[in-house]
Amino acid sequence: MIKIRLQRHGARHAPFYRMVVTPSTTRRDGKFIEVLGTYNPQAHARTEELKLKMERIDHWLGVGAQPTDTAKSLIRQGRLTPEEWLKRSEREAANRLKRAQKGSVTPTMEASPESKVEEAKKEQSEAPAEEKAQEEKVKKEEPEMNEEEAKAKEEKPAEEVKKAEPESPAEEKAKEEKPEVKEEEAKAKEEKLAEEVKKEESEVPAEEKAKDVKSEVKAEESETEDTKPAEEESKADDISSSESDKEKEEAKEG
Repeated sequence: MIKIRLQRHGARHAPFYRMVVTPSTTRRDGKFIEVLGTYNPQAHARTEELKLKMERIDHWLGVGAQPTDTAKSLIRQGRLTPEEWLKRSEREAANRLKRAQKGSVTPTMEASPESKVEEAKKEQSEAPAEEKAQEEKVKKEEPEMNEEEAKAKEEKPAEEVKKAEPESPAEEKAKEEKPEVKEEEAKAKEEKLAEEVKKEESEVPAEEKAKDVKSEVKAEESETEDTKPAEEESKADDISSSESDKEKEEAKEG
C-alpha cells in the first residue's frame, strides 16, 4: 500500500517536515517515491509555512494513495484561499487567548481597550443566548419531572388498594391447608422413626439368640473333645487287661 505521510527533518526543537509518497512498509525517514511539499510550523507567512504540489497530490490520491491523518489535515489547509487562511488563523489565535485566560487568573499580557470593548460585547451577546438555552432546558425538564411525579402518584394508590383488598377465599383456603399439610408431614416422620426403632429392637434379640446358639455349639464341641481321651484310655485299659488274662491262662495250661 502507498501512503502519503510526513518525514521529519531539521534540528532539535526546530523541525520541519516533507510530505512524501512512500510505501507503507518503509521507515518514517527512509526511501520515498516523490516529494509532494513541505511544512514548516515555525514560519510566520503562510507561503513559507505550507508549500504543497496540489496537482501531484490529486494524482496520487486518484491512483489510490492513502494519506495519514496529519497529511490529510495539511492537504485540507493547502486547498484554502488566503482569506480563508487568515480567518482560520485569527480564530485559532482567539481560541488560544481564551484558553490562556481561563487557565490563568491574571493574564500575562494586558489587553488593549479596543479588545476589552469587543470582549464585553461578545459577553453581552453570549449571555442572553446562554440564558435562553438554560430556560429551554428548564422547560424541557419540567414536563419530564411532572410526568414522573404523576406516575409515582398513580403507583402509590394502586399499591395501597392492593394492600387494602381482602384476601380471596382461594388464598384463605391455601393458608388453612398449609398447617394441615405440615401436621401430616410431622406425623409421617414420627411413624417412620417409630418403625425404625422397632426394627432395631427386633434385630437385637435375634443377634443375642445367634450368639447363644454359637456359645452352646462351642460348649458341646469342648465336651466332646474332653470325653474322647477318656474313652480312648478306658479302651486301652480293657485291651491290656484282656491281654494279661490270656497270658495267665496260657501259663496255667503250660
